[in-house]
Amino acid sequence: MIQAPGQLTIKTINGRNGLFNVGQIDLDIGKFAVRDAMLDEYSEGIYHGTFAIRRIFSGSYQTGNRFVIETRAELANIWLDNFDERPVTMDETVNIDPLAEERAAQQLAQQPPAQAEPATEQPQNSDDLSPAAIFGALWPLGNVVKLDPTSDRELMRAQVNYLKAQLQDGKRVWLFQPQEKIWVKQCNA
Repeated sequence: MIQAPGQLTIKTINGRNGLFNVGQIDLDIGKFAVRDAMLDEYSEGIYHGTFAIRRIFSGSYQTGNRFVIETRAELANIWLDNFDERPVTMDETVNIDPLAEERAAQQLAQQPPAQAEPATEQPQNSDDLSPAAIFGALWPLGNVVKLDPTSDRELMRAQVNYLKAQLQDGKRVWLFQPQEKIWVKQCNA
């Protein structure tokens, strides 16, 4: 694992499974794509700080008539100095949801080697789960919530979507604090 200062650009994309975030990290040692679940908590923008890189590897995806191979960095942790949450553009348009990649990999791993047909069993839709089921031991939620980015990506996305969807008088009840990596319940909400 290495730690390096740099800049992380996060882009929000609306895909088949809803909104998701992808990133591009620019470090002294190079520029890498980031597809980590922890990015789903953040808003679109540019984040400066120190980043712990667990590993660097090649990843790929197919979209339309293209097959894209990219160099990816897997983040272990983020320590932010400052950030600018705003719409951004990235070098390449990414339109493959990392959740779809994970589901495809899980299906391949569950298939017996001789089976030619993909498994038909679908994971339970997280939209059908109650808040208690989505948050587990965190439920009922206190005034500060710290999500576990190492949990299942679909569950993490359901938790983030739940927190973002809670409104009172047209204002968000929960706000994400990127530097502390926590969700804070607004007192006046």
